[in-house]
Amino acid sequence: MKRWKKGVIIASAVVGIAAIIGGIAIRHVTYLRYPEGKDHIDYRDVPDNILLREVYIPSSAEYIARFTFYFCESLRRVELNEGLHAIGARAFSGCRKLREINLPTTVNFIGAGAFHFCDNLQTVQMPPVLDSIRDHTFSYCFRLREINIPDSLVYIGISAFDMCNSLTHVELPATLNYIGESAFFDCQALDSITIPKRVRTLHHMSFGNCLNLQCVTFLGRLDTLNRTAFHHCDQLREIRIPRGTSHHYRRLLDRSQLPELKPLLVETGKSKVKRK
Repeated sequence: MKRWKKGVIIASAVVGIAAIIGGIAIRHVTYLRYPEGKDHIDYRDVPDNILLREVYIPSSAEYIARFTFYFCESLRRVELNEGLHAIGARAFSGCRKLREINLPTTVNFIGAGAFHFCDNLQTVQMPPVLDSIRDHTFSYCFRLREINIPDSLVYIGISAFDMCNSLTHVELPATLNYIGESAFFDCQALDSITIPKRVRTLHHMSFGNCLNLQCVTFLGRLDTLNRTAFHHCDQLREIRIPRGTSHHYRRLLDRSQLPELKPLLVETGKSKVKRK
């Protein structure tokens, strides 16, 4: 057996049996409980095995480093506690049995790809102080259905929700000012979206291949609409815009790949205005 440098491991290699092992690693560990007083967790604290099913992170842990639980494909349950501030890039990427994650209210940083390819993840409870969802954070989470976007959020990165094709509803907060390339690419269950007033640009494939998207509402005046922002959104039939902006949005749409769809422009508070 190799020596384990940090932490106390509670291991259950056989159902119904738990052992406390100080300073020793066991290869076939299914349950890890880190001790109070440990201020961070990294990949060196995780046995090199694919049997790990449950993890307990103590309230003393302030951050989980990048790649810590990378492709722990049997991991089903993670208990995180208040006091955790940061989750590093790819920390839980490839945890394919993980179905839900409740992030403590103290978390204010989630690294790129932190939950990438958690393809059984269905619900996520986000912390209220988060300002960014970085690149690929939830990409390829095919079964993700529910996620609460905090009111503090200002930034959604490249491919943040790429291929989340079970996601039916997303409410973007008024604080949001940036939606990156392919942020919601192939979110095939999404049927409507409201773009907050502070968002001034939609980038390449931001909502590309959202095959069931039918209605888009702009709460403000968009400055730039990339010609592929709604590429292959073949069901898009209505675009709601602020009063007095029809001429501006017609010009934006004429430069996009939407003219062949002929969506209706609807100024809020007015009857429908058809595109010419």
